[in-house]
Amino acid sequence: MSELENKDTGSLESAKDKKKREKAEAKEKKAQEKREAVMAGGTGKKKKKKFGWIIALALVIVIVGYSVVTSVIAKNTPMQVNTVEATVGVIEETLSTSGTVSSEQSKTYYAPVGATISQMSIALGDEVAEGQQLVSFDTTDLEMKKTKAELDASVTANSYKSSEYKSNKNQSEYNEATIGLPELKVLAEQQEQYVQGLKYQLEDEQQQKKQKLQDWLGKLNQELDTQSNKLEEQHDSETRKSIQEIIQNLNNSIRETNNQISDLSMSDELKEKQRLIDAEQKKLDDMNEEINKREGKETSSKAGIADPYEKQQLAANTQSAQLTATEAENELEKARAGVTAEFPGIVTKIATVSTSKDATKGGGLLEGATVAEGTELFTIESNKQVKVGIEVTKYDLPKIAIGQQVDVTIAGNVYEGEVSKINKVAAANSQGTPVVGAEVHIKNPDDSIFLGVEAKLVIHTAYAENVITIPVEIVNADKQGEFCYVVDNGVVTMRRITTGISSDSMVEVKEGLKEGDQIVYDVTGTIMEGMKVMAVPMGGGMAGQTMMETGAAAGETEAVTETASEAVSQTAAGEGSSEEAGGETETAESQAASGTLGSENE
Repeated sequence: MSELENKDTGSLESAKDKKKREKAEAKEKKAQEKREAVMAGGTGKKKKKKFGWIIALALVIVIVGYSVVTSVIAKNTPMQVNTVEATVGVIEETLSTSGTVSSEQSKTYYAPVGATISQMSIALGDEVAEGQQLVSFDTTDLEMKKTKAELDASVTANSYKSSEYKSNKNQSEYNEATIGLPELKVLAEQQEQYVQGLKYQLEDEQQQKKQKLQDWLGKLNQELDTQSNKLEEQHDSETRKSIQEIIQNLNNSIRETNNQISDLSMSDELKEKQRLIDAEQKKLDDMNEEINKREGKETSSKAGIADPYEKQQLAANTQSAQLTATEAENELEKARAGVTAEFPGIVTKIATVSTSKDATKGGGLLEGATVAEGTELFTIESNKQVKVGIEVTKYDLPKIAIGQQVDVTIAGNVYEGEVSKINKVAAANSQGTPVVGAEVHIKNPDDSIFLGVEAKLVIHTAYAENVITIPVEIVNADKQGEFCYVVDNGVVTMRRITTGISSDSMVEVKEGLKEGDQIVYDVTGTIMEGMKVMAVPMGGGMAGQTMMETGAAAGETEAVTETASEAVSQTAAGEGSSEEAGGETETAESQAASGTLGSENE
C-alpha cells in the first residue's frame, strides 16, 4: 500500500477519535454547567456537598484521560490477525448422494406358445440360475395340430404338383401345335395359289387347242361346202370324180377334227399336266389337314394351361400350407423346450392369470393355467449386472461426467462403481424440482446386493495435483467475483482470485495467489482493506484470540468514556433533586457521592 493510502487511512482514524473526544467533552461540559447552576442557586449547601462535586469531577478527569491514552495506544499498535499460508498440494472434489439399486439386465418372459402350463417351479423373490427350467407345457394339443398341418401341407403340395404337371403338358402340346403353324398356313396358301394356277394354265391350253381345232373344222366345213357346190356344177365325170375325192378327204378331216375336239382332254400332254395338278392338290390337302389338326390341338391345350396368376395362387397356397406346418412344428418344439432363464437373477414379478384352475381367488399363474401365446409370465432381473439410479440437480450437473469413479455403499458393504449414463432430458422429482437422471454401474457386485434398496454414493468428480490450495471458509465473494485478504508488508490487501475444484475443506486457486502468500483467516468480517496488521500464522499460541481482543479495544475505550459521562450526569441530577427537597442532610449528600463513585467503578 502506498504512503498516500496510509495517510488517508490515518486521517480517517483521527477524525473518528476526534469525534469521540468531542462527544465526551460535550457531555462533560453539560454536566459541569449543571453543577455550576446548582452551586450558584444560593441554597446554603454545606462544604461537604462541594467536596462531593470535587471527587466526582476528579474521577471524570481520570477516566477521560485513561480513554485518551488507551485510544492513542490502540491507534499506534497494529492489530494482530490470524493468517493461513497458501500451499501447493493435492485436492480432490467429491459429490455425495444416494440412489436406488436396480438391475441393468431385466427381462420379462412371455408364453412362447398357446398351451397349458404343466409345471412351474419358481416363486416371487426366488433366485434362478442361467439355463434353469422355469416353466413346462402340456404338448398334447400341439402335437395333434402339427400332424394335421403336415397332412394339409402334403395335400396342397400334391395338388399343386398335379396342376403344374397338367399345365406343363398342355403347354408342351400347345407349343407343338403352334410352332411353325403360321409358316405352314403361308405355305398352304401359296400351294393353293400354285395349284389354281396350274388348273388355269391347263384350262387355257385346252381352250386354245379346242379353238384351233374348231377354227380348222370351220375351214374344213367351208371348203366342204365349196367343193360340194363345185360338184353340183360340174358335169365332167373326171372332174366330178376328183371333186368327190376332195369331198371325201374333207369329210375324213372333219370327222378326225371332231374326234380331236372330243378327245382333247385325253391327250398325253394334258394328261401329264393334270397329273401334276392332282399331285399338287394332294400336297395342299395334306397341308390343310395338318393345319386343322394343329389348330384343334392349340385350342384344346390352351384351355388347360394355367395362367401366371393361377400358378402364383397355387404356389402361394402350397407355401402357406408348408409355413403352417413349419409353424406348428416350431410351436411344438417351443412347448417341449418350455421357458428357461437366459441369465442368473431374481424373480421380481409374477403375472396373474384368472383361467388357472388351481389359482386362488383373483387368479394366479400356477400349474394348470392355460395361456395364450404372448401372455406375460414373469420378470427376472439380474443381480450380477447392477446399477444405482441417482438424481442430479442443476448445481451438480456440471460436475458429473461419464466414466467417473464412485464409491458405492449398500447395506454396509462398499463396492466400486462408475458413472455409466447421464440422461439428456430433465424430469421433475417428487418436490417438483427439475433433476437429471444418471446411472452408476457397479463393477464388482456380489450376492450381498439387494435390488430396490438405497445406496450411498461418493462420486469422485475431479482431482488436481501441484495446485495452490487454501481453506474454503476464507474465500469471499461479491458482485465482481471471489477474493480474499492477503497481508502484504503489514497491510491488508484484497486479492481477486479464480478458484477451481474444491473439497469439503480446501479449494483450488488457479489465479491470484502464489505459494507462501499469507491469507487473513477472517471469519468475523471485521478486516478491511488498508488496515495495518501483524500477521500471526495459525497455530502460534494465543494468536487465535489476539485478533478479537485487539479489535475490541477501541470499543471498550469508548464505553468507559460514555460510562464516566453518564456518572457525572447522574450525580448532578441527584444533587438538584436534594436541593429542591430542601431538607436533606450532609449524610445524604455523602451517600449520593458514594453511590456515584460505585457506579463509576462498576
